[in-house]
Amino acid sequence: MPHPLDEYPIHQAPLSIAHVVSSDRNAYDRCYFNAHGRTGEPFLVCGLGLYPNLGVIDAYATVRTGDRQVTVRASDALEDQDRLSPAVGPFRLEVLDPLERIRFTCEGDEHGLGFDLTWQGSFPAVDEAPHVWRSNGKVVLDAQRFAQVGTWEGELRIGGEVIDVRPDTWVGTRDRSWGIRPVGEPEPPARAAAEPIEGFWWNYVPLRFDDFAIVVI
Repeated sequence: MPHPLDEYPIHQAPLSIAHVVSSDRNAYDRCYFNAHGRTGEPFLVCGLGLYPNLGVIDAYATVRTGDRQVTVRASDALEDQDRLSPAVGPFRLEVLDPLERIRFTCEGDEHGLGFDLTWQGSFPAVDEAPHVWRSNGKVVLDAQRFAQVGTWEGELRIGGEVIDVRPDTWVGTRDRSWGIRPVGEPEPPARAAAEPIEGFWWNYVPLRFDDFAIVVI
């Protein structure tokens, strides 16, 4: 079936937007956010991901305040998902102004955590160079990402306590990435099992200043 996005001239392949170009089971499309007061507390991490070839959508949020940590997760089938306003369980993501304003809500109060937060980018999103990694010839990672620093506004609810989130005191970072990346159950390692990688260094440091931002990768 056609997808509503097929009405727009945005296609990158002779496929409906409902389908990804790659048949790799590890195709993904997701977002990550963090939010915290300038004191560093509470600290919230949340995100939402779609896995088209696995037929799954999931989302999560975890917050730490003092010595307490609360986590809410949700997962469901991807069928009939509105890509313009993805939602799963108590989570809903709305793009209010692309690359600028995002609203993320969670109605998970019965589990001890809920929020209605709007992200405002403080500086333009930073487009990273594509990441490609092969293991014995097989593409293990082939992904694109952008990152951004910004502020938050709204409310955060933890165990019945309502925290007023204001942009002059609440900051954070976010990223959006998509492509191929190991997700879910591992695939059979085949010959790669005999030649495991030794690991690699990975530094990812978004830095925010009053008048500019630096993203170190």
